Amino acid sequence: MTIEESKNSVNQSFLSTLTKVTTKDSLSEDSFASILASQLDGSTSSSDESTISAASAESNAAVEAFKEALTSKGSLQFYQEYNQEKIEQLMEEKKAELEDKLGLSADSEPPLSGEDRENAISMLDTMLDAYRKQLQEKMQAEDKLEQENTMLNTFLQDLA
Repeated sequence: MTIEESKNSVNQSFLSTLTKVTTKDSLSEDSFASILASQLDGSTSSSDESTISAASAESNAAVEAFKEALTSKGSLQFYQEYNQEKIEQLMEEKKAELEDKLGLSADSEPPLSGEDRENAISMLDTMLDAYRKQLQEKMQAEDKLEQENTMLNTFLQDLA
């Protein structure tokens, strides 16, 4: 067998394989298309459409509110307020947790009174202040890390 004959043989086998694959793909496309068409024709109802449009309207309103807040405040102030909101939310969760642990919650048995309550409140304030500082330091460290990663990526792109 010469090189030319082996090329023809390989080309013929590729051609036959391609023909088989193309035939299978067209059959699977036809079946997929028919299944999709039947699903679209039979299963779309007005309640589904109204649910989808209501969710879309809510999403659009949220996006518009986000855009408005971002443009009115500026990106830096928006980001700072966003971080402050996250800190406040985490502080509220931590305060509720610590009140339960220290016996300051309304449903604690037996309720603290007098000097014990004052000491617990003082301890709660100290713990919350430390937690707030910890959260602020964590967010600052994350911001710094993100900034350094951005600078590193820019530097690496410039090298490439």
